[in-house]
This record gives sequence, structure tokens and C-alpha cells, in this order.
Amino acid sequence: MQLEIVAMGMSSCLGPLLTACAAFRAGISRVRESREFRYFPEEDNAPLPLRTCSIPVRTFGFSAAGRLVAILGGTLEDLQNRLELDNLGTDTALYLVLPDPLEREFPMRAGLMEDPSGRVEALGQFVLNQTFENLGMTWRGLKGQFFMGGQVTFARALQAAQVALESRSVGACLVMAVDSLLSPPTLSRLVRERRVKTDDFPVGFIPGEVGVAILLRPAPGSLKEGSASPVSIRQVHVSDPLASKQTDDRVLAFCVERVLQPHGGPASEEPLLVSDHNGEQRRASEWGNLQIHLHAAYPNWMLENACFPAIGFGETGAASGAVGVCVAARGLERGYARSRSALVLSTSEDGARSAILLNKLQPGVRS
Repeated sequence: MQLEIVAMGMSSCLGPLLTACAAFRAGISRVRESREFRYFPEEDNAPLPLRTCSIPVRTFGFSAAGRLVAILGGTLEDLQNRLELDNLGTDTALYLVLPDPLEREFPMRAGLMEDPSGRVEALGQFVLNQTFENLGMTWRGLKGQFFMGGQVTFARALQAAQVALESRSVGACLVMAVDSLLSPPTLSRLVRERRVKTDDFPVGFIPGEVGVAILLRPAPGSLKEGSASPVSIRQVHVSDPLASKQTDDRVLAFCVERVLQPHGGPASEEPLLVSDHNGEQRRASEWGNLQIHLHAAYPNWMLENACFPAIGFGETGAASGAVGVCVAARGLERGYARSRSALVLSTSEDGARSAILLNKLQPGVRS
């Protein structure tokens, strides 16, 4: 079943959804020196501010779960510019993708450190309840479900939404993702691990933060001539982390093949490739390996139609896949994707990989 993207909302360093995607398309960057964190370069006793992609004003002074609440609040405010949440049916499911609070070094009860399911439930309930309370809203849909992890986690949430919608157990799914790498404890760890880009270490990523919300419904069976052409999520595949670690250089290409093969093999035209490559050496190597495998599998692809959201939004962790879907969907809607389909590719630190296939529905063509 294809899932129609009914509405989207975003809170990011580049602004809300429409502004952010337009700014990213124009190559605008809001990389700034952090006002909240400084690091010590090697062999230098003078601290320097770290370059980050922070959301202006809204998140300043917040940390840990409170920062996620601030981001998600801005995301839902943007979504409500296109969709009245109060009008959603009681059969609407809510899925929220979050980072692991232990990995982000959030304060928590000692018992939760050895209880992953308890951690995600506690964090998810707090973030949701506090966000709705801050906005003066009441969620009338089904009880929220929470997904915790790395970059591939958003794809897992989409798979759950597909299953629920195919079973007709829900009428719609609101899938949200929020993450921030800008809390001081997280930044301190990333600097120690030499993963972020600094003056003395240029190979790394720019830490960022973002919130995304996407409302999904089953795509219409067919479109009439002259009607709007919505963008749909057609297929999602997530690899097994253990298999990925064994064949790391081929798994992402395998994910691409899995989302294309159920629909007649390679598309007649090359899709837009949206990658979570963020500047790290490992990601660069994997991107190069992917190009080699795709060129062998699809010789007609030029492999020139690609974009990297981390350039504009920074590294956004568990929400990076959601950012990729927004960028791809807006490119397809506006026509500047130079294709009628897009592949959003994600890689998690645990070895898992995912591919999400989006396409623009055409009038007269059944889904």
C-alpha cells in the first residue's frame, strides 16, 4: 500500500517547512558559532565556540528533554498552518521517533539506564504530554507509540505506519521525529570522539537539531486528470544490523534494490537520491561504495541527481530520515527534483541501513 503524504510540518535552523526546504534548495546555511558551548582545541588552552546548526531563539537555554519539547512544539505549530490537528479522527495513530536519552546523556532515574523500553516510554510520554500542554492542545487520537534509536529509526516508524494502515486498524498516522545533538553533554562527547567538524579537525559533521511531523493516509486508488498530484511513500526497507556489519559496503545498495524490485525493477528514470552523508569519513566511504554498486546495477543512471540535507540542517540524528523525506517530497511537489521519484537513504551507527521510496502520483495511474 502506498501512503499519501497529506501534510508536513518542521522546526529547523532554516525555519519552518516551506522556508527551510526553499532555503536548503537555494544553498543557504545557518551554521553559526554556538552561544552555549565551547571546546578546547588540541595543544591550546583557549576555548573556542563550536559551529552548530541550532534553531534560532526557540531552543536557546533549553537542554535534554526540555529541548525536544521546545522543538516539537514549533513543529506542531508549523503543521497546524496546513492541518487542524483538532479535526483529526480518533482513529489517528501517533508515532514519535526519539533519540536514546542514555546516548544523549539526559538526566534519568538509575533504573531506566538498564531498561531501554522504559527509557523510550518515559521520554516519549514526557515530550508528548508537555508539548501538548504547552500548546493548549488535547490529543484525541490513539495512544502514542514511541521509537528510539539512530538514523534508521524513522524508517522503522514508517514501516509500522504501513502495517497499521494496511490492516485498516487506523485511519491515518501522524509520524513525528525530533532530535537535538546540541545539549552540552552530547557535544562534549562528540568532541572527545572527534566526530564533529572543528578548526583542528575538518573531517566530521556539524551538529544540528530538528523536528518533523508528517500525516499519512492510504493513497487514492487513482487520480483524475487535472487534480493535484500528491507525493506518496511507496516502499520502505530496513536492513538487519548484524547483516549490515558483515557486508557493510553492499547493504545500502541492497536496500535500494529491495524498494525498487517489488515494482518492476529499475525505474524508467533515475530517482533523486537523498543521503544522510554528513561529512564523516565512514559515511563518505559508504557513499562512494554505493555509487559503484548502483552504477553496476543501473548503468543508465548518471548518479548526478543527489542532495545531502546535513549540509543545510546539520547532523540531525534520529530525525535525519524525516528531514530527507521532507526535502524529497517538496522537491517532487515543486518539480525541481528532476524526477518523479526519490530515494531517501539512511545509515545508523548500529549497522542498520534503510531506503524509503517516494513517488509523485500521476493522474489516471492506479497506486
